[in-house]
Amino acid sequence: MRQHLSIPWAGGGIAVSLLYRILLFSTLITLMSTALQLYFDFRRGVSGIEERFDEIRVSTVPSMSNSLWVVDHDQLRLLLNGIILLPDIRMAEVREFSATARTPLVLTVGTPQERPDLHAEIPLIRVAEGKSLTLGTLRVEASLDDVYHRLLTTAEVILISQGVKTFLVSGFILFIFHRLLTRHLISIAASLRQHDRRSSPPLLTLDRPQRKRPDELDQLIRSLNDLAGDLYAANCELAGANAALENDIALRRSYEEQLYRQAHFDELTGLANRLLTRDRLEQAILNSRRSQLPSALLFIDLDNFKNVNDTLGHEAGDTLLREAATRLSASIRQGDTLARMGGDEFLIVLPGIAGNVAARGIAERVLESFAPPFRICGQDHYVTASIGIALYPSDGGDGPELLRNADLALYRAKERGRNRYEFFTAEINERVQRRIMLESRLRLAVLQSEFVLHYQPIVEAESRRPAALEALLRWRQPDGTLLAPGHFICVAEEAGLIGEIGAWVVETAIRETAGLFGREASAPRVAVNVSPRQLRDPCFVIRVMAALAAHGLPPGRLELEITEGVLMDEAPEVTDALNTLCGHGVRLSIDDFGTGYSSLSYLQRYPFDMLKIDRCFVSDATDEAAAARLVETIIMMAHGLGLETIAEGVETEEQFRFLQSKGCDLMQGYLMGRPAPLAEIAARFATRFAADAAPPPPKLLEAVAGDGPAFSPAPSAG
Repeated sequence: MRQHLSIPWAGGGIAVSLLYRILLFSTLITLMSTALQLYFDFRRGVSGIEERFDEIRVSTVPSMSNSLWVVDHDQLRLLLNGIILLPDIRMAEVREFSATARTPLVLTVGTPQERPDLHAEIPLIRVAEGKSLTLGTLRVEASLDDVYHRLLTTAEVILISQGVKTFLVSGFILFIFHRLLTRHLISIAASLRQHDRRSSPPLLTLDRPQRKRPDELDQLIRSLNDLAGDLYAANCELAGANAALENDIALRRSYEEQLYRQAHFDELTGLANRLLTRDRLEQAILNSRRSQLPSALLFIDLDNFKNVNDTLGHEAGDTLLREAATRLSASIRQGDTLARMGGDEFLIVLPGIAGNVAARGIAERVLESFAPPFRICGQDHYVTASIGIALYPSDGGDGPELLRNADLALYRAKERGRNRYEFFTAEINERVQRRIMLESRLRLAVLQSEFVLHYQPIVEAESRRPAALEALLRWRQPDGTLLAPGHFICVAEEAGLIGEIGAWVVETAIRETAGLFGREASAPRVAVNVSPRQLRDPCFVIRVMAALAAHGLPPGRLELEITEGVLMDEAPEVTDALNTLCGHGVRLSIDDFGTGYSSLSYLQRYPFDMLKIDRCFVSDATDEAAAARLVETIIMMAHGLGLETIAEGVETEEQFRFLQSKGCDLMQGYLMGRPAPLAEIAARFATRFAADAAPPPPKLLEAVAGDGPAFSPAPSAG
């Protein structure tokens, strides 16, 4: 094909884009090379001026020193005029140093500059009889104006010459590019636009001499010709495509059925999914309204499924879910709907049942079906189920409400030990509402600083002198009453507030104890209970040490009480936190020893200082011989491991004397004092110090007087 086309760079195109890039790259290179050359020329100009300063210092300064010695004004001015004639020098000045002359000699040739570009101060020294005498100074000022002018001239020459060269080279490259490529591309595009797909396509050719070896354009032309032929052949074959269309329609119907199944059934188990279950539940509710028979919804959750899934892998978990679906399918009636909601949660819809007896029977059959072990990966695994049951219409008027109430009943079943079923009741709903309200009030309590600390004294068994205080959290209610942690601490942990509350308790206990007893290392300690979530917090140790440093309390006067359950999971972050705290000198205590798991291994593994005997052993120690022997054994074991012992719940003198006789180190309980606010504790301690004829700390006297700020609780939200 042979076509005459307009100039390609009249509009935008590859050639213009290439031209822009060549110009941009060439300009950048030119600017960079010019900048480098100008920089080196500038450095040479500055070096030349400095060399002239050196020449003046060597050749002119000795003569000038002699002329100044004999006060030869003419000779001095002649020398200064000679300096001024040097390139770039703008001013030369001789200034005499004379202690006797009223007006020292000052000769200036040239115009002094307000801010000279370069200058030199050269002392004029005369050596006589081996001594050097400074007669004055020669100040020479130079200007870079000539240097800048030369640089500007050089830059203009370089930029003009390089610009012309760049333009010529770019134009040549653009011309070559157009001749070799773009004019052919334009011709190909024009031919393709004129092609009629219904007719046989003409062969495309290039308007250039035949080449011995085909290049990229030849390959493009060959590919386009092949493509045009293939398209023409395909268009001819469309006439006989009716049969293929019928097959496509059948295949589409198959795909639609598959999509419907994927949208309404669980892929793993083949059970109904959430969408289909919602529809079946609404149908069951409509049937119940017509027949006046109740319907039931069972919400099932597999107990300990996470352990199998995490330890054996997801494939084993999928096998367990499929087997569980099979057992559940065998437990329901024909017409009931079994669905998988996701994860390890299943739903059973029971339409038209004869009351809760029928729902109870299905739930018991489900529990019985989970009694045999599941054979997974060649091993037997026991997985049970917890079930929550909600009835229509007594427990909900629509599907979402029934589902929510069945979920609440399931939560109740898990709370009460799992592997059981629970019907939804008004009590469960009230309990959930109370918990939601309690959580909301707890969040406000943190923000509004409604928490206070009470303290219970811990005394030495031998002298009954106060050895420490245990900080006990209290929540002040609007009516002035105080709530103990047992009423709200579990909700705080579930709501994620325990870290913030616990940090406030630690900081407040440290601050108030430092204010009460001062900062001496031998003063009584303060004990604070620590939750598992606090120990897993990577910032917990930092906060504790920051609070100790901020209030000047020695680490040895802080005692953190940890329950046995925290240690049983052997979390590495817990171990690191305990070892770090111990390394800083903070004391660690095992709280409620004997009531939990009581493994002796962690007594050696963790750096504990104290062991706290639970009140349930102390209360029976004076009445039951077995309890007394158990307490005695705990004390002996603790002492054998180098641990101090604290007995809590000491309420009678008889219990005190018994524990004292068995070597218990410290006592805590109502016999020594009930938990009380800080001011009351301060008064008790002051009385105790007076009874022992020992002077109380000065801070303690201030607290009793009520004037010091050391005991006012700081209700910070942190």
